Amino acid sequence: MSQSLIIFEASGRILYQQNNKVTPFNDLIYSIVEESHTELERNFYTVQSSSSHRRFYSLKIKDIWAAIYFDSVFTFDSDKIRKALLDVLRTYTQLHEEDPGKMAKLIDFQFNNLVKLKSDDTSSEKEPIKHTTKAINESDAASNIPKKKAPTNGKKMRRWVNGELVDVTADDAALDYSLSQEGDAMCSGPYNEFTVDHESAFTRENDLVLINELHDVLERNEGDEGDAESEVKLPAKTGFLSKITSYFGSSVDIEELSKKFTEQLIAKNIAPATAKAIVERIQNKLASKSVTVPVFEQALTDELTKILTPNVSTDLLYDIKKNKRDRPYVISVVGVNGVGKSTNLAKLAYWFLQNNMNVLICACDTFRSGAVEQLKVHVNNLQRLNSSSASDSRIELFEKGYGGGDHVVNTAKLAIAYAGASNFDIVLIDTAGRTHSNAKLMAPLKKFGDAADPDKIIMVGEALVGTDSVEQATNFNNAFGNRRGLDFFIISKVDTVGDMVGAMINMVMATRVPILFIGTGQTYTDIKKLSVKRVVDMLTT
Repeated sequence: MSQSLIIFEASGRILYQQNNKVTPFNDLIYSIVEESHTELERNFYTVQSSSSHRRFYSLKIKDIWAAIYFDSVFTFDSDKIRKALLDVLRTYTQLHEEDPGKMAKLIDFQFNNLVKLKSDDTSSEKEPIKHTTKAINESDAASNIPKKKAPTNGKKMRRWVNGELVDVTADDAALDYSLSQEGDAMCSGPYNEFTVDHESAFTRENDLVLINELHDVLERNEGDEGDAESEVKLPAKTGFLSKITSYFGSSVDIEELSKKFTEQLIAKNIAPATAKAIVERIQNKLASKSVTVPVFEQALTDELTKILTPNVSTDLLYDIKKNKRDRPYVISVVGVNGVGKSTNLAKLAYWFLQNNMNVLICACDTFRSGAVEQLKVHVNNLQRLNSSSASDSRIELFEKGYGGGDHVVNTAKLAIAYAGASNFDIVLIDTAGRTHSNAKLMAPLKKFGDAADPDKIIMVGEALVGTDSVEQATNFNNAFGNRRGLDFFIISKVDTVGDMVGAMINMVMATRVPILFIGTGQTYTDIKKLSVKRVVDMLTT
C-alpha cells in the first residue's frame, strides 16, 4: 500500500508535501475542477480514481486544501480522515511561518498516526473473516458437500429482498414475483420503514391535500454544519455580504464586486458559466448607475428570484382534475441513473392517493435488473398505508416484465388502455435511467414520448450534481423532439447538500423548465414545494 499527503492553494500551488508522490493528485484536482467529486460533509470531499484503485480525500478551509490518497481499496472511517486533515491544516496555519521545521515534524507525525490507524483497522477486520471461512469449510467437510465452481460468465441470479437486490445460487427457487405466490413475501417490503409524517408534509385546504414548502430541512442542515474555519483560527465566516463590505466599504469597483459574487455563486454549486452569465446580466443592468454593495446584492436577488419563479402553473392537482382527455392523466418520470426516479414517483403516488385519486404505476424500466420488483415493493407499501387511512382511492402496478426494443412502448400503451378501462385517474410511468451524454440511449425517449403522449414529463435531478446538471437537463429536455420537452423538475436529495443548492439554478436556467417539488429524504412524505425566497437567501448569504 502507498499513500501521500499534500497541502495546496486553490490556484494549484503546492504549499507542503509529505513525500514526492504528487502526480497522482492530478486525478483529485481534475475532479474538483469538473465537480465530479462527492462531498461527504461541508468542504470535505472524496473521489475514487477512475484509472486506479486510489481513493482521495480532501478538506478545504478558506483557500487552503489538505488532501490525502491511499493506493489500495480499504474500509476506513472518513471521520478519522477528516479529523486528521483538520489537524494538518491547523498545524500548517499556525506554524508554517513561525517554525517550518516543527511544522513538518508535526504534520509527518499526524500523517503517520493516520496510516497506523488504517493498518490497525485492516488487521482487525481480517481476523473474523478468517474464523468465518474456517467454520464454513468445516461445515462443508462434515456434510460432504462438494465445492461449486464459480460461474465463468460473470452473471448471477438476483432476488429482490426487503428493498435490496441480493445474489442467489442456481439451487435457490426460480425468480418468481407473481402475486399468486402465497403471501407474496418478497413483494411485501419493509413496511415499517416507510413511516409518514402528514403534519410536516401536507396541508389540507378544502377538499385538497397540498404539499408544504421547503423550509425546515434547509435550516436543519445549516445548523448541523461545523465551524471548521474557526478551529484552524482563520477569520470567522460572517456571511458573504459582510466579507464584500469589509473589502470595499461603501464605495465599490463593480468589476471586483462582480468577481466576488461570481465566486460566491460557484461555491454554492452553480456552474461557472451559469454564474458568469447571471453576473453579466446584472452588470448590464447597472452599467449606468452608481453601484453599492446593497444595490448589487438586490439586483442579484431579483435575478435569481426571476430565474426560479415558474412562468407556468405548477398546480398539478388542478390540471389533473380539469383533465378533458378521454383517458387518465399520464405522467412520465425520467432522469439519469441513481437519482431516485422510482422513489420520487412513489412519493407522487402517495400524494395523489391522499387526494382520493386512483393511481396506476406502470413499470417501463425494463432494462435494470430488479426495477420491476422495486416498484412492487413500493406499491405494496402504498397499498398498506392507503388501506389504513380513510381514503377510498386505490393503487396498482402494471408490468409486463423485462424486454427490449418496442417492449417499453407497448407496455406504456397497454397500461394507459387498462387504466382507462379500470377507472384510474392517473398513470405514473417509471422509465429506465439513462446516460444523458449517450445519444444511442437517449434516442428511444422520442419514440416513447410520441407513443405514450404523457400529459406531463417530469425529470428527477440530483441536488448533489454540479456542472453536469446543465448538460443533463438540456439533453433530456431536447430528447423528446421539437414539439415538446420537459414540463417540470423534481430535485432530489436536497437534504444532503446544506446551502449548496445551485444545481436548481443550473437546471432551470439551462431549460426554462420550472421546479415542481423538492425531495428531502426517503419516506413517502419527504417531498416539498420549492420556496424561491428561501433558496435565493441561501445563495446570496
